[in-house]
Amino acid sequence: MTIVEFLKARLDEDERASKAVPVGSRGRERALAEVAAKRGILQGYTEAHGASMRIIDGSGARVEGDPWSELLAWRSAIKHLAAVYRGHPHYDPSWEK
Repeated sequence: MTIVEFLKARLDEDERASKAVPVGSRGRERALAEVAAKRGILQGYTEAHGASMRIIDGSGARVEGDPWSELLAWRSAIKHLAAVYRGHPHYDPSWEK
């Protein structure tokens, strides 16, 4: 399981748990907004990773700036997101490196 797959599954769980709380309950909308924000970060990483891979494989895709720096920044962000779930049985401690 990749870190992206792991995070997508945890965010799906978080969203289901948040939606199970009655509408109007304190924190429900905030929890759902947090899930949406984390999905946005994950999507940014996925896009940066895809851009970096296109440059490596010689597809000729042009990306502005330094795709490696961008990818490393996004990777750092998703490692922080995954660390919240450190106690989960599918969490991989190698993601902390």
